Amino acid sequence: MDKKQKARVLLVEDEAITALAMNMALKNMGYATCEPVATGRKALERLPLDKPDVILMDINLIGDLDGIETAQRVRALVPTPIIFISGYSSNELMTRARAIDPVAIFVKPVRPQDLQAAIEAAVKGAEDR
Repeated sequence: MDKKQKARVLLVEDEAITALAMNMALKNMGYATCEPVATGRKALERLPLDKPDVILMDINLIGDLDGIETAQRVRALVPTPIIFISGYSSNELMTRARAIDPVAIFVKPVRPQDLQAAIEAAVKGAEDR
């Protein structure tokens, strides 16, 4: 990726207001954003079309796939870095999420500077591979 080009980010978030706010924050940081999606199935459909550099994935999604299951399926297809975001932080949930080896796991609300640092780390890590 060109140094001046910012990462392309796919946001998977089922709360419309949160998705809108996060997408706006990502754009304000200069990232190219894919159209946000609300379900794991939709994320998997968009993956080959959007080709994101980083995926911001809510852990608790509507539909039959939660964010962790969706991340496992993404990883089986492409090595895209994943950053988890959740409104919940139970031990069981965090253990399942850590098993995916995400770049970061954030509990909402997420500070924009923390999100930006995680995205930059994800992009750098992907470039170093």
